[in-house]
Amino acid sequence: MPGTERTWIVSVRSVLLPLLIVLSLCGMARAEGTVVGESYQSTATERNNARLVVEDLVGNLHVVYYDCDGVYHCVASGIGAGWSLPELVALGGRNPSIAVDSDNVLHLVYRIDTTTPLDIMHRTYDGEWSASESVYHDGVAGVTRPVVAVDSENGLHCVWQREGYGSTPNSEVWYKHAAPGGGWGGTAINVSSSYGASEYPTLTIDPDDNVYVFWKDSGEDIFSDKKVLLRKCTKGIGWDAEYTNVSNTTGNGSYATMDPCAVADTGGTVHLVWKDSQTGNREVFYKACVDGVWDATPTNISGTSTASGRPSISVDDRGCLYVVWEEKTDGIHYDIVHRTRGSAGGWSEMVNISESAGVDSRSASALPVTGPALCCVWTEGESVPYDIAFYYEETTGVAETEAGDGNLLRLRRNHPNPFSSTTTIRYELPEPGRVNATVYDACGRRVRTIVSERRAAGTHEIIWDGKNDSGADLAAGVYFCTVACGGRRATTRMVIVR
Repeated sequence: MPGTERTWIVSVRSVLLPLLIVLSLCGMARAEGTVVGESYQSTATERNNARLVVEDLVGNLHVVYYDCDGVYHCVASGIGAGWSLPELVALGGRNPSIAVDSDNVLHLVYRIDTTTPLDIMHRTYDGEWSASESVYHDGVAGVTRPVVAVDSENGLHCVWQREGYGSTPNSEVWYKHAAPGGGWGGTAINVSSSYGASEYPTLTIDPDDNVYVFWKDSGEDIFSDKKVLLRKCTKGIGWDAEYTNVSNTTGNGSYATMDPCAVADTGGTVHLVWKDSQTGNREVFYKACVDGVWDATPTNISGTSTASGRPSISVDDRGCLYVVWEEKTDGIHYDIVHRTRGSAGGWSEMVNISESAGVDSRSASALPVTGPALCCVWTEGESVPYDIAFYYEETTGVAETEAGDGNLLRLRRNHPNPFSSTTTIRYELPEPGRVNATVYDACGRRVRTIVSERRAAGTHEIIWDGKNDSGADLAAGVYFCTVACGGRRATTRMVIVR
């Protein structure tokens, strides 16, 4: 692929037997990385509605997946670093989804199988895991496939699928919001209403904190053509009164229309991918919504004669899109493939990134790390145990060529560095906006908020005195300053000497 500088693949597995761990640490790696566990679930990464890999504000990578025992969590201290041994963090849990807030707190939601009916649960991680709390308990119907997202004020948003039951046979999509610093005590709402069989929800939040919820729906007749529906919640106004059919503007729906996955970029454009068979073959389609107007015609980005499905989409801070999906490359087995779309609008050629001949690679979940790069995980294998494969690829050539520097938030290295008393941090804003400049310690804990106010476009300086929010001197060591504005983010490494 043009512009590729580095590729890294590892497999992340849950700890089942000490012998497996010993063998893994002795070098039984799938590729260039380290094998650290296994899963006995063939869909350990599920479908691509939820994010299963994220990068926190100090560069740590987090992966979640599920096994027979529950949800596991692994951490790597950066690209190329070794993964921690998987930790069981949700006994009986399935369908995990994670997101990171601006305080560098990791949020995990998941379905739990140890209660009847099922519950949606939530835990946080900032070096240690919090106690679990219930997001939603119905008492009548089962719930599954939760997805979590964080807005600019650290409010939490969660959607999930509520199963049909008794007099209400159709499944529904439900939503709940937790205010910043608050719990999940509010009221959950049915955003799909009684339209039809509503499944596989996903959501994304734009820079203005408007919430977009997408799902697959069959209408009142569950045997009719499927479609991807959207319902938007505009901040300060509320939910749209009607749904928008974003997958089928021509009326030729498909029984295979499903698996929506969406992301909003820093300019507020919403990007959507899904699986469809409008062409007679299962393909991956793409649409964008610019200033509230959706593309009139979807783009077929797979365009192959073999089956394509389960797409996942992510975007970096330069507006470069990354779409991964599973493709039956040999007519029998699935591989994970991807295409990249630069901010200027051109799509790269399709690239096979798993190249797992003879075995299935399925259910990829994508999220870019800081800067232009593709980062994703997927489930791989033909039989138990299955690998959880992690993939990373720098794509600086594509992003820099098509994005340009004018849209970047630039954070210069602090000076002096190392320092003992004060240091100056300089950054450049491409446009005016609310700036949050935050200092984290080496474990990712927030220790100081230096700036939290609106600033004009241009160059700005911050002088930091090496103290925490309480005014106490911080110990000598490594710290990170993250500057965020308008969905853009940049981080620099600082060293205190005493």
